[in-house]
Amino acid sequence: MAQLDPVVTDETLPPLLDEPWRPIDPRYCGVLRIVVFIYLFIICLAGALFVWRSGLVALPVIGYLLGGVCLLGAFLLFVWAPRRVRHTQYLLREKDVHIRVGFWWHSTTSAGNNRVQHTEVTQGPIERWFGLSKLVVYTAGGGQSDVKIPGLPTDTAHRLKNYLTQQVVAEELLDAAE
Repeated sequence: MAQLDPVVTDETLPPLLDEPWRPIDPRYCGVLRIVVFIYLFIICLAGALFVWRSGLVALPVIGYLLGGVCLLGAFLLFVWAPRRVRHTQYLLREKDVHIRVGFWWHSTTSAGNNRVQHTEVTQGPIERWFGLSKLVVYTAGGGQSDVKIPGLPTDTAHRLKNYLTQQVVAEELLDAAE
């Protein structure tokens, strides 16, 4: 009797093809930098208000903390943001969509079109200023398996959304016909 569920080994896996991963828009680095700067400003403002309210007693401790925050901020602005953008790529194929991110910690999220619940294009005020949007593909697996592609030109995000919606509807109609 033939085995209905054959075992897959490393040797029987299909070869890994060099897929045409697409980078996100480099302007997204500006979005990340502005967001980091806003957080730094809020933290520094809170520290300054704390020193002002508590007097000069807390100045040395707060000074060291704010210095550390400024160093972390400089790292995020000039090292993390450009590398985050450079290492964020997406891949859209006929039956699935993928996003991979990470410079130090790599993460690849994939979703088959048959798992897509709905899609959404979001755009905050800073992204709008740069003409960018984020495509969110909500899947049946929940939040951890959702595919979020930031830093897309707005027209590209809407075209990808429409394409995915058409693919999902076509697959549902094919399933209903069977």
